[in-house]
Amino acid sequence: MDQLTIIAFVAALLIALLYAGIRDGKKRAAKLKKTLTESYGKASDKVMAPERYEQVSLYYKRHKKDFQIDDITWNDLDMDTIYHTMDSTRSSAGEEYLYYVLRTPASGPDQIHFTRDQLSFPDQDEKTRLKLQLLLNELGHTGRFSIYQYLDFFEEVNAAPVWVHLVSLVLPFLALAVMYFHVQLGLVLLLAVLTYNIISYYKEKARIEPYLVTVKYLLRMMRTAADVQALPCPAFKEEIRELTDILQAFSSFRKGEGLLSMSDNTGSGNPLDLVMDYLKMATHLDLIKLTGMLGEVTGKADKIDRMITILGRLDACISIASYRRSLPVWAEPALSEEGPLVFEAEDLCHPLLGDPVPNSIRAGRPVLLTGSNASGKSTFLKAAALCALLGQTISTVPARSCRTRYWRIYSSMALRDNLQGGESYFIVEIRSLKRILDAAAQDSSVPVLCFIDEVLRGTNTVERIAASAEILESLSAGNIFSFAATHDIELTELLKDKYDNYHFREEIVNKEVVFSYQLLPGPSDTRNAIRLLESIGYDREIVESANRRAQTFLESGSWR
Repeated sequence: MDQLTIIAFVAALLIALLYAGIRDGKKRAAKLKKTLTESYGKASDKVMAPERYEQVSLYYKRHKKDFQIDDITWNDLDMDTIYHTMDSTRSSAGEEYLYYVLRTPASGPDQIHFTRDQLSFPDQDEKTRLKLQLLLNELGHTGRFSIYQYLDFFEEVNAAPVWVHLVSLVLPFLALAVMYFHVQLGLVLLLAVLTYNIISYYKEKARIEPYLVTVKYLLRMMRTAADVQALPCPAFKEEIRELTDILQAFSSFRKGEGLLSMSDNTGSGNPLDLVMDYLKMATHLDLIKLTGMLGEVTGKADKIDRMITILGRLDACISIASYRRSLPVWAEPALSEEGPLVFEAEDLCHPLLGDPVPNSIRAGRPVLLTGSNASGKSTFLKAAALCALLGQTISTVPARSCRTRYWRIYSSMALRDNLQGGESYFIVEIRSLKRILDAAAQDSSVPVLCFIDEVLRGTNTVERIAASAEILESLSAGNIFSFAATHDIELTELLKDKYDNYHFREEIVNKEVVFSYQLLPGPSDTRNAIRLLESIGYDREIVESANRRAQTFLESGSWR
């Protein structure tokens, strides 16, 4: 076989591999585009590895602000579940920015995360939305770590000198030169050189993998940013224009980027990617380029952060717009900075319920809820809290309408014993309530909105009622608005001048408990707890004896 034939064969093979790669890429893009179209407007079914979710908060932790909701409130409101239901982002930047948004309620109209035009554009311009999602999908993810963790590695960079890799680049060509004069000797040298290069490549790559991953992701972000600039997206025109200046600052960093990015799709099944991987192992081309790039990001962390923010905002905005459409009912809230402390919502629903019962409320004073277990008190509290939080974060409430203030939002609901800290439930509870009182005492123009489920349930009845009355009275004065649920009907009388009373009730129908989940005005006037014992089959004697004890206490004030 002459040299011309060999060259022709190799050229034909490369062309075939290139064609196969392009064809497979088009198929994947078409499949993804179909998936994006069909999934838009539906609850997200995206699966995130637990170890990755542990790092999603890194952007939020790097961008701390006043009045962000604390861990107690986040957990009380099942915000992990809300986040996963909402998260249809296509990139790590989008995942982390969405988490930041949900933990950062706006404290005024100048602090809102997205304008009406921005949240409307994904619905109004499907073509641009799909193009943007495809670009963000190419940006993709950083793996189980946050990009901010990777950026921290640059502070301790310790890559091998560039001359080490240049030697690895030259050696294969020297072996080929020897082959020209002595085929067998040259072949042995070539095999030895390739073996050495591959082994040293993997050793060095394992040592500097964090830097390589970071630089590759930065390059992908820059390519994505460059492509985003070409899209017609008036709602984000100022931020897209800002990307131009950021990219200009990294122009030298991007020169020769193909040496690092040519196999970003490793594992995709593209034959050309496999060829490129072997080429890099044999020549250390990507490590040579990486060594020259590591110092170029020093002093530019603010620009990298801003690029992450802009791309993350675009991704998160599409995710939020899709989430809106997935809700059975939603509206943009009417929020005010001044005026009376009010909370008004029509057809308010809990966004995690598949078939929620809507409830409406017009509260100009704090609210005290009564009713039996499982009647709907806790669900309503969470629905109202989520209405306030989502209204101030994603400008979307799970209700037909909502009019209220900008708030600092706190809750004390799903508390547990702190076994590691050696604290009982009661200690945990009073600490949780104290943090709300402390927040209300701060000098702030933004009032506190708090949600409390079963005040002081961790102590005895007499002290619970006495202390609860005082705490709830404190949480109804000044710059604070409270929603509280209780089983202690005595509190409705003690606090009737401070709180509006509402209740939920149930009925016993054919010895079965039936809940309507409808919010009703006034305090609860039924005592069904003992009747519930009978409905599920407790001995009649136990039920009758319990009724007698209750009646004796109501008549005499004594349990004797």
